[in-house]
Parts: sequence; C-alpha cells; structure tokens
Amino acid sequence: MTAATANGNHAIEDPVVTKVQDASPIQESTLFEELYHMQCFRTGEFFLKSGQMTPIYIDLRRIMSSPRVLRMAAQAMCDKILSSNIKFDYVVGVPYAALPLATLVSDILNVPMLMKRKEAKAYGTKQLIEGVYQPGGTVLLVEDVVTSGESIRETAEAIRKENLKVTDAIAVLDRQQGAVCNLAEDNLNFLSFLTMEGVLDGLITKNEMTEERKRQIIEHLAKPF
Repeated sequence: MTAATANGNHAIEDPVVTKVQDASPIQESTLFEELYHMQCFRTGEFFLKSGQMTPIYIDLRRIMSSPRVLRMAAQAMCDKILSSNIKFDYVVGVPYAALPLATLVSDILNVPMLMKRKEAKAYGTKQLIEGVYQPGGTVLLVEDVVTSGESIRETAEAIRKENLKVTDAIAVLDRQQGAVCNLAEDNLNFLSFLTMEGVLDGLITKNEMTEERKRQIIEHLAKPF
C-alpha cells in the first residue's frame, strides 16, 4: 500500500512512512526547549522584512549550525504533514532560509525536492525552478518562520506560473500575524508546528516574561503593518 499524491505522479514509499509514523512524534515543548537553548528567541526591538518593529524576534537560521536540532525541526513538520494527510508531489523551500529544512523534509518523506530561485538564471537554461518535475504536479511549500505569509504567497505565485500546483504550505513557526487568513485568500492552506503564543508561554515558564508582557506583545503584533 502506498500513500499516493493528489495527481498520482509520485507516492511516498511505505518503508519511509512507516519509519516516520512509528517514531514518537516530536512534542512542541521538546522543540521549544531545543530552540530556546540555541537562543532562537530574542526579545528587544527588531525590524522585520516588512519594516514593522517587533518586540520579539525568532531567528531559526541558527539551527542550521546544529544538524540534530535542524533534523528535529524537519521531523516535527513531517509529523504534522502526515497527521494532516497533505498530498503533494514535490517539496520546495521558500528561498533561501528554508532550503535546509526543505531538504530534510524531502529526505525524511522520500519526496522529490525542487528549488525555486529568487530570479531566473541569466545564463544556461535560464530556469526559475530547478529540478526534475512534471507539469501539473503539486508542490508543498516549506518555510521556517511566517509573519504575514507574503513570502509564501510570492513563491506560490511564481511556481504556479511554471504550470505547477500549490495548495499547502507549512512552517516551523507562525508568528500569528495574519498568515492563515492571508494565504487562504490565495487558496493556500497554511499549517505550522509552533505558534508565537506557544513560544511566549514557554518564555513565561523560563521566567523570562510575565503574563502582562505576553499580553503587550500579542497586542503589538495584532497591529496592522
């Protein structure tokens, strides 16, 4: 028996699925602890790509320096993918921070990976999408941290122009600043393993934040930008 994808171009092989499902699923608290010890959560005053000031910054680029934690984050996403019964033919990391995660998701689930360039090459084949694929196939987008979902939306738009489908996206962490609703408007189902609220609760348990400070941060993040 195989877990076939939406259009039947590729199937996740049984041994791989069995291996992933038999292992104990990664717990949110476990991944939080690992990210906390790698100092991925920073409070202060930071500016995002959008120009918005944020009182908390999530820096998941740090985990590429720890193969164990990087694989744990990828495994956590794979657990979520399998439990959500998402069907797809290819994995694409939103360029470029999510490429290490996408590579491991591709490896764990044994699903082909493609790479979307930020710009098409000006030489050679001049391709925007690198890899071997069939037109009409379905792509799962992988991201590390998501704010409004704009980077996912832009990536999906570019991939769709290459005659590929994009229906789902997944991230390690959702900052909970509108991505779910924004991406739904673009026919994209968005999932994450961790949420900003969960991270703030975790920081409270570490005595690095009070309930009042959590409330202030959530109110700040809810402001339009």
